[in-house]
Amino acid sequence: MGNDVASRKAPMNQAIVQVDPHLFIESLEGWLEITNYIMGQRAGRIKATEDGSIPKLSKSDLNLSGTQTIANDSVFSFCMLASIVNDGAAISIVEKGLSEKYGENYPGSFALWHFRQDCEKPETLDDHIGMIGRNLIEDKIFTPKDTWNAGIRYLEKMRGSNFVVELTVPLAKWVRKEWTDILAQQKTALKDPELTIDPIKEALKEERNDQSFIAALLLAAMPAVDMELDEDYMGLVKSVARRI
Repeated sequence: MGNDVASRKAPMNQAIVQVDPHLFIESLEGWLEITNYIMGQRAGRIKATEDGSIPKLSKSDLNLSGTQTIANDSVFSFCMLASIVNDGAAISIVEKGLSEKYGENYPGSFALWHFRQDCEKPETLDDHIGMIGRNLIEDKIFTPKDTWNAGIRYLEKMRGSNFVVELTVPLAKWVRKEWTDILAQQKTALKDPELTIDPIKEALKEERNDQSFIAALLLAAMPAVDMELDEDYMGLVKSVARRI
């Protein structure tokens, strides 16, 4: 079973990291099949097959909340990385390919809808992710505060994903580049730059592109963009930033 999971997740990992829409469309069904099979066995609704084969998905399987959750996580992950490399075309290919393969309510359609909706007042984390992603692929100008918000929201979403390992390095590299550019081009947009720039520079010295780096950089940049977090959220970000 472990080999089946690995063999079906590997092409999904590659599709997401490389922002390859055709491989994503091709690989999603296999990933949904193996995860549905595992969840079904745990729930007692699917019995193990005698030959160990993984059953194909039925139409009713596609509508299961568990299948939809896995599909939406996959699509969110793909679209997040597509957005930070400004590849809106890749998102459109996935949207068209999945709708042609499964119909209008294709698995993952909920996630992709967030990157299409015109959301001026986001309420949920998914709303924020979609709004940020849409603004990125539409090449809208980001203030330092916008960049900070994108980093914190993408970090939060990434940490709950099945693809957290695959998302971490690309997101860390993006955050690093954005804040390096801000220090080079938007210093005057920062609050009290004579006091707030040095902590950002210090955080950027970390060479590892991991979750701890992202969180530490966001914490260092908070005063520069005049942002605050509630106590619980601040505690979480600090715990992520802490290296053991």
